[in-house]
Amino acid sequence: MSDAYSIIKGTNLIKIFKTGYFPQKQTFAVRGVDIEIQPGETYALVGESGSGKTTLGRMLLMLISPSMGEIIYNGVNITNKNHEELGFFRRKMQIIPQHPEDAFNPRWKVDYSILEPYRIHKGMLDSESMGKKLKELLQQTGLDPEYVKRYPHQLSGGELQRAAIARIIALDPDFIVCDEPTSMLDVSVQASIIHLLKDIQKKTRVAFLFITHDICLAKIVGDRVGVMYKGLIVEEGYGILSSPSHPYTCSLTRQSFSDKKPDNFPLNSGCQWYSVCHKADERCSIMPQLKSINGKKVRCHNPE
Repeated sequence: MSDAYSIIKGTNLIKIFKTGYFPQKQTFAVRGVDIEIQPGETYALVGESGSGKTTLGRMLLMLISPSMGEIIYNGVNITNKNHEELGFFRRKMQIIPQHPEDAFNPRWKVDYSILEPYRIHKGMLDSESMGKKLKELLQQTGLDPEYVKRYPHQLSGGELQRAAIARIIALDPDFIVCDEPTSMLDVSVQASIIHLLKDIQKKTRVAFLFITHDICLAKIVGDRVGVMYKGLIVEEGYGILSSPSHPYTCSLTRQSFSDKKPDNFPLNSGCQWYSVCHKADERCSIMPQLKSINGKKVRCHNPE
């Protein structure tokens, strides 16, 4: 894939969080990730909590600046752009939060919050057009017009997530990070939200980075899947959750983890899965590169 066909691309992305003073501790949340997503594609990113999924998603949106690496949006390098320059790009890149209640001002009625993007990005709509646009957004998201005259705490989780999606699609984005958007919802409501997102994607060709720890959900929503472990993408491709090649992906899909904990190597030192891997050998003391095997990419010296 080339930049001409990618809506978003991250190259050698590294994020280091620093804590303390003397000595200062460094934590590598993302460790040299390459990722590329095409228009209209859903890239499902799976992994355990703390693997770096959310940090990677927020970096692609430039909500967090990478410590190293580049982010290319629609062929434009946005890595070093300032806050003002990023304003235009952020209109086209949005995030659906895990907790929709955190995205709403509790003192505002829901309709006022949904239309907030037009107050931030002035000149897009006049006051007369906003009412018409609100009606369109409610129709698109299946939200009852009666609910938008309420305050956020008066809506259910599913209703509030629909309202969040309505606000997100107001600016016609072409890339959305879905950060576990259904994990806090009942199973029946989850299905309706997923159906809504896929319907929006079908009509607009918006690209999704769908972050989840739910393997079954990733199989359903993902066109392509990436598996993240300790800040690294260890496997990526089509159908990898049904036919995994990396030992970690195998354990993740089979829910069969060893009681022995993987070792922690410094960045670029060795495979952190090797101490619990039945196929480990001396080569595993060196970090394997992400290499193409049978149409998918695997970071392993001895793939399945």
